[in-house]
Amino acid sequence: MARMQKWKQVGRAFVRYVLPAIVIIAVGWHFFNILRKPELREIDYAFRVQWLLPAGLLYLAAHTIWASYWVMLLRQQGFPARYPTGLRAYFISQYGKYIPGKVWVIFIRIAILGASRKDKAIVGMTATYETLTSMGAGALVGALLMSKLQFDQDAAKYAKAVDVALFVVALVPLGLALMHQVIVQIARARRGPDGETIINFNLLLLVQGYIQAAIGYFVLGISLWMTMQLVLPQPPALDGESLLKLTAINAIAYIFGFVMFFLPGGVGAREGVLAALLTGELITGGTSPDVAAGLAVVVTLVLRLIWTVAEVILAVLLYRFIPADHRPVLVPAEESVS
Repeated sequence: MARMQKWKQVGRAFVRYVLPAIVIIAVGWHFFNILRKPELREIDYAFRVQWLLPAGLLYLAAHTIWASYWVMLLRQQGFPARYPTGLRAYFISQYGKYIPGKVWVIFIRIAILGASRKDKAIVGMTATYETLTSMGAGALVGALLMSKLQFDQDAAKYAKAVDVALFVVALVPLGLALMHQVIVQIARARRGPDGETIINFNLLLLVQGYIQAAIGYFVLGISLWMTMQLVLPQPPALDGESLLKLTAINAIAYIFGFVMFFLPGGVGAREGVLAALLTGELITGGTSPDVAAGLAVVVTLVLRLIWTVAEVILAVLLYRFIPADHRPVLVPAEESVS
């Protein structure tokens, strides 16, 4: 028994610390080897500062759309959340994604808003649904738009498998919502007509969440395009086709970063996938493979920097200027039509 416990501790430490370090170092070394190629020394990188602020603001706009959906879920479950308070809890909780496991995002929201045991259950449940719905919508967007991307013969074999996997991820929130419906019906039957009211999950609200989250991914696609305008010497024009491609690239990279739950903030996985897919599109646009790979890495790193700084600044401002409400007392809510 003691030996088994020891091996569990070793395995936990490996997943929490060693494995993330291996992935991040491997991706970092790969990027370093790309950037050290002599072809990239001759590139005259641009820095069009006018695109810096809009790229960051659009990232925040996308997450605000997702945060708004979470506030809607809270209210649907009878939790009297004010919009500024919900926004504050959402963005502060984003710090939790840099702790391997992803669950700290939910724990932080519970700590900020949860007072009673019922409060915590509602905050935790709705935060989980919001997160999974955002990821499910991203997987659906990536799966539907993957056909827009160009793959070589070897990569095309894996692309089909990835497409199927994305569709599976997209169905997870729907499956959980249906399971929740069954659990609530069973709980109601056991409690009887005089028991405490249990609010069921509104499936129409889940559909709305998919739509809102999908809109957020298109906003992030425009932010990616703006980052390309910021640094590339010859950035692409924005048209319908390029928007669909960049949205697909970012959505797929986002999902990869989320699925790699042991990576803090998806660092490494998200960048690796984003750079690889972006390289293919730059090659399609006529850039040589080595130069395309280098430009894709630069855009990827700058994008991560812009988004992280924007997120940190907004979280600090919300923490400083939006006061935390007193722990709200749950009020009776009418049951939503499910």
